[in-house]
Amino acid sequence: MNFIKRYIFLFSFPFLCITVNAQDVQFTQFYANPLYLSPSFTGGVVGYRVVANYRNQWTFVPGTYNTFSLSWDHNSPAFRSGFGIIAMRDQAGDGNLANTRVGALYSYDITPHPDWHIRPGLSFSLQQISIDFSKLVFSDQLTSTPMPPTSVTQPGKDAVWDIDVSSSILAYSDNMWIGVTWDHMLKPVATFYDDNARVPHKFTFHGGYRYITKGFLLSRIEESITFAFNYRIQDIYRQLDIGMYFFSQPLSFGVWWRGMPKNSVGRRIDALAFLVGYKWEQISVGYSYDFTISRLGLSSGGSHELSLIYEFKLRPKKHWKAIPCPTF
Repeated sequence: MNFIKRYIFLFSFPFLCITVNAQDVQFTQFYANPLYLSPSFTGGVVGYRVVANYRNQWTFVPGTYNTFSLSWDHNSPAFRSGFGIIAMRDQAGDGNLANTRVGALYSYDITPHPDWHIRPGLSFSLQQISIDFSKLVFSDQLTSTPMPPTSVTQPGKDAVWDIDVSSSILAYSDNMWIGVTWDHMLKPVATFYDDNARVPHKFTFHGGYRYITKGFLLSRIEESITFAFNYRIQDIYRQLDIGMYFFSQPLSFGVWWRGMPKNSVGRRIDALAFLVGYKWEQISVGYSYDFTISRLGLSSGGSHELSLIYEFKLRPKKHWKAIPCPTF
């Protein structure tokens, strides 16, 4: 019976977490998915950019989380604007509980000072949550011992649509940046039933500083050390990521700590993440692994994440300034 209970829990865990908490997908390589992090990063390169991301979370848990993301953006110096689109799908559990989003993004570049740029951003998205209820397994289906029938009522619909809006602002110079994003401004629906469950607002604060270390290891190679943070607030939950990157052309290495601040609900140390990346001309490839150090433990299998970025580089315009945050 203990095995059966554990099996039931593992099968239902992703389903229960998402429907009750309604918290967002998170990426360890959040700077390798810039349009998801903030609409202000839209058009943050010279020319065009295509970004693909994949995350597999808790690989040893049945019904693991799988997240796919694909985005495209373009910088238009003539309009001082960035335009982009993003598509993302997050799927978990044997019931294929999924959240699919497609959005359009815009940012505008303001130069209040020659050394500083400010980029407000806006995103409009269409969201669908879906589930295959027939694939879920409940306790009374796993034992021959008479048990009360499951109290879970099948929803009348297996897919729900809604719209959402996000806004952001980013300020940056040659080696420093700081920004804030307000996601789920319209609080989209988060239920298959006729209740009032909604995705809560999410606020993200992120920033960092890049220190150029010319000649630190190899005098002829571009090198830098970057310190960065990403702090998220969603409903009663808080999460902080702090870490650093070391870049020595063409390789990047990074280490991150993820946890809950001292006075937050569910205070804990969640994970240590390690990253390696390779940048060759217009292509950047990154891989990261999260060691789970919370009470869930190493038995979760940790989390794997892959990113691929391709930039169709053009000649920089006169007043264009690159955003200094790391590629990964």
